[in-house]
Amino acid sequence: MPLHVKVATSSEEMEHVMALRQRIFIREHGYDQATKTNDPYDDKPSTIHFLGKDSETDQYVAVARCLLDEANRKATFGRVAVLSECRGKDFGAQLMDAIEDYIGKHYSVKSFVLSSQSSRKGYYEKCGYHRTSEVYLEEGTKHCWMTKETPL
Repeated sequence: MPLHVKVATSSEEMEHVMALRQRIFIREHGYDQATKTNDPYDDKPSTIHFLGKDSETDQYVAVARCLLDEANRKATFGRVAVLSECRGKDFGAQLMDAIEDYIGKHYSVKSFVLSSQSSRKGYYEKCGYHRTSEVYLEEGTKHCWMTKETPL
């Protein structure tokens, strides 16, 4: 079942981004609302927000954010999430593939970087990422930095 991924550009699409982040990070994971729904990076011109829509149900079910650092040719992905009831349908892999493809086609980056929850590290390794830091705590959850070099 395909996931249709798009860049969120309108205020209505950004409302969907924030609603998904609220539902997944605050309600499901118990993170602090201020840190996961709206932060200073959300409105920067170099930030790109992505929405994933389940093509079968026509509902938004996945979200991600990219912080571009064109000077260092790096794209940092964050706030990557899929609704709990939609996990196991390959939507996470489709989301990552789509955002990596989009960034690779539109920007000259040499690496993708993300902060993974330790419990999700194996998933990102399957997507081609490798751990580049020790484990650290963020809001009580173990995380580690991971990187994937882009094919230039």
